[in-house]
Amino acid sequence: MLSSLTITLIILFCTILAFLSGKVPMSLTSMGIILALILTKVMSPAQAFSGFINTNVIMFAGMFVIGAAITKTSIIKRSQSLVERYRDNRSKLILIACLAATLLSILTSATAAIAILLPLLIAIVNDVDISRSKILYPVAVVANIATATTFLGIGSANMAWSSVMIKAGGKTPLQLWDFTIVKLPILIVSIIYMAYIAPKLLPNHDNNLFEDHLTKKNVDTQLSPRKEKIAIAIILLTIIFMVLSSYIGVELYIISTIGACLLVICGVLNEKEALSSINLPTIFLFGGVLVLSDALTKTGAGSVIANWMSTLIGNNTNQFLIAAVFFGAPFILTQFMSNLATVAIFAPLVATASVNLGLDPRAAVLAAVTASSCSFLTPLASPAETMIMEPGGYNLWNYIKAGFPLAVIIMVLGSLIPLIYPMN
Repeated sequence: MLSSLTITLIILFCTILAFLSGKVPMSLTSMGIILALILTKVMSPAQAFSGFINTNVIMFAGMFVIGAAITKTSIIKRSQSLVERYRDNRSKLILIACLAATLLSILTSATAAIAILLPLLIAIVNDVDISRSKILYPVAVVANIATATTFLGIGSANMAWSSVMIKAGGKTPLQLWDFTIVKLPILIVSIIYMAYIAPKLLPNHDNNLFEDHLTKKNVDTQLSPRKEKIAIAIILLTIIFMVLSSYIGVELYIISTIGACLLVICGVLNEKEALSSINLPTIFLFGGVLVLSDALTKTGAGSVIANWMSTLIGNNTNQFLIAAVFFGAPFILTQFMSNLATVAIFAPLVATASVNLGLDPRAAVLAAVTASSCSFLTPLASPAETMIMEPGGYNLWNYIKAGFPLAVIIMVLGSLIPLIYPMN
């Protein structure tokens, strides 16, 4: 009888094949994941379908409605006028979008940043005639890497990993800016790569081929001046409160849902427009991907890789080789599992391993934390990468082709962390 871990890895392999082929509908792939986990008894039906009630899914649904409202206002035309000068300079337009994603991601999270930017970006590129496939992946990658670069947003949890390190036997605690110092070079390189190199490796799909709510022309798109002001006020307040979410103590999904409901209540959208704006293939895909990530955590896939990593190091004391392993293992795992689950597995493990080898564990912990947020090689890697797959018309090969060169660069930079934080 196959173990739950083996079964989950087989399901993961089949999912990767489905994504690579590009011929299996995403919603069908998602339901296949869920049914396979139930039929093999890896998860109960309640656990397997839990992805559909995940708060991120609820937030996405709300933001799809917000996006539909944006297309009915003058926001797009105003944004278009700002970027019109870059119509013939795609790289600068993508660079601006990546910088916006960086700022939002630092203030909130990659998930929130993409939820906010996705409808706006699609509407803008439709108007300036640039393929959305050239811009969505770069923006999502930068958003992921920028997350937790500072102590703002979800970066407020960074110091928790310092506490974990001290409990494992570390002598010198990490400071707030240590995480920024390590991640900033990687972030800068990623922004440059994604703005100027990645678009050349991405597909050039015609925006007219996408049949979603952001490209359909609604015959009743004109809002009265009063409703226009109401719509813009609701949209801007929703985004502002999402940015301030961690400071005001209100969850993102609640804020986006309230914003979506207010748009309907105030007559900016009717019920039919609001419901039809929700992109079901993305919702279905996300539900399946989430539960597969949970299954990998539950069955101990992360622990297996962590143990293999410890065996690989052995008694080696070359700090750069050790840093490469401590960075590489979580970097690989985070392409299939949630960032938080990955760092929760590896932060205590690398700290303990370093202390046992008589090394300063700071570089090891910084490597594991940084690598865990560099999730961009698969649509399973993070909510942000899942969100852009269907709207961008991507398959798994597109992620790998555009992201692999950057992955190599990041791995090299990760192995050099001991130059700043020596282990010896």
